[in-house]
Amino acid sequence: MFVIAAVTAAMIAILSAFNGIESVVTELFGTLDAPVAIVPTEGAVVPDSAGAWVMENFGPGSTNPVVQCAAPVIEDEAVVAWGGAQPQVITVLGFDSTMLMATPIESTLRSQVWKSEFAKGAACVALGLGVRNLLGVGSLDAEKGLPALQFRAPIRGRKLTRFKERAFHSESAYACDVFSVNAEIDRKYTLAPLSFARSLFKRSEYVTRFELGLAPEANELATAHAIQLALEGTGEQWRVRTRAEKNALITQTNRAEKWATFVILSFILVVAAFNVMASLTMLLLEKRQDIEVLNAMGLSGWRLEQVFAWQGVMINAVGGLTGTAVGIALVQGQQKFGWVKLQGSVIPAYPVELMPTDVLGTLGVVVLIGGIGSGWMVRNLVRRFGAA
Repeated sequence: MFVIAAVTAAMIAILSAFNGIESVVTELFGTLDAPVAIVPTEGAVVPDSAGAWVMENFGPGSTNPVVQCAAPVIEDEAVVAWGGAQPQVITVLGFDSTMLMATPIESTLRSQVWKSEFAKGAACVALGLGVRNLLGVGSLDAEKGLPALQFRAPIRGRKLTRFKERAFHSESAYACDVFSVNAEIDRKYTLAPLSFARSLFKRSEYVTRFELGLAPEANELATAHAIQLALEGTGEQWRVRTRAEKNALITQTNRAEKWATFVILSFILVVAAFNVMASLTMLLLEKRQDIEVLNAMGLSGWRLEQVFAWQGVMINAVGGLTGTAVGIALVQGQQKFGWVKLQGSVIPAYPVELMPTDVLGTLGVVVLIGGIGSGWMVRNLVRRFGAA
C-alpha cells in the first residue's frame, strides 16, 4: 500500500509540474499576443477594414458581443543602429493604444507606462532588454537626453543589388523605455507606435494582423470558432489564429512529455501492483485450510473470490487515496510556500498547477490496474485450491 501511495503522489506532483510549465510558457510567450488574432490566409498583410468588420459583427452592440477591441499590429524586420555600435536586425512590433486593452504589454515595461511620443513628432520605442544590450545603449534618462536610433527597412520591390542604399527606407526614433518578457523575445523585439511602423514599412492601409481583446466572459476557443465560421461566408482572405496555435510547438512538446511521463509512471504503478498481488498470494496460502473449510460448509468459489478480490481493491484504493492526498498537499504547498526554488530565474519557485483531470486519471489507473490484477490473480488461486 505504501508503494501505491508513493507512486500516486509522484504522478500527481509531476503532472502538476508539467501543467505549471505549460501555464508559464503560455504566459511568457503570450504577453505580446491577445488570445485571438485575425491574420492573413495568404500573403503577409490584412486590410484595415478587417478590424472594423470584427467590431461590427462581434464587438459591443452586436448580436454576439464577445470582442472588446481589435488592435491593429504591424510586425516586420528592420535594421537598427545607434552611435558606433554594430547595427542589429530586430523585429519591430508596431501598435496603437488599443493594444493595451488586449494584452498586458505595459506590465513588461520598466516604466509600466507606454509612451508613443518623446516630443511632438518624435516617436518613442521600447527596446527589448537583449536588444538594448546588443546595441550598448546606456541611460534612458530623458533629462540627460535619450538615445536617437536609426531604423532601416527594405523597400518592397527594390533589389539591393540594383538600388544599393536606396533599397532601404529610414526612420528615426528615441529609445524611451526597456521591456523584458524572456530572453528569446528580449533579443528579438522592439516595441514601436503604429504610426512609426506604418511609415517605416510603408503600410498605410494594411497591417500584419489584428489582435482581439475578448470580453471577460468570452471563451477563447468558442470565440475563435464563431469568428472563423462568420469569415467563411464572406470570402475574405483572413483567418482566425489563437494564442495556442502560435505557440503550438512549445505546447505540443510539453503535453507530449507530460503524457509520456504519465505512461512511464503507470508502468511503475503496474510493478507496484505486483507487490499487492504478492501480499494477497501469501494471504491466500496462509488461509488455504480456512478456505477449504468454508468451501466444505457451502461457501461457493465466486463468493470466496469476492472476499479476497475486494481486499485487493481496497488496498489499492486506500493507497491511491492516501497518495492523492499527499500529492495534492505537496502541490498546494509548492504553490503557497515555493519549497523548490529556481535560482537565477525570473520565476522564483518551480511552477505547479493542479488539474482535476490529472487527479481523477491517476486514481482511475490505480484502481483499474490494482483491481483487475488482484481480481484475476485471486480467481485463479481460489479455483486452484478448490480443484486441489
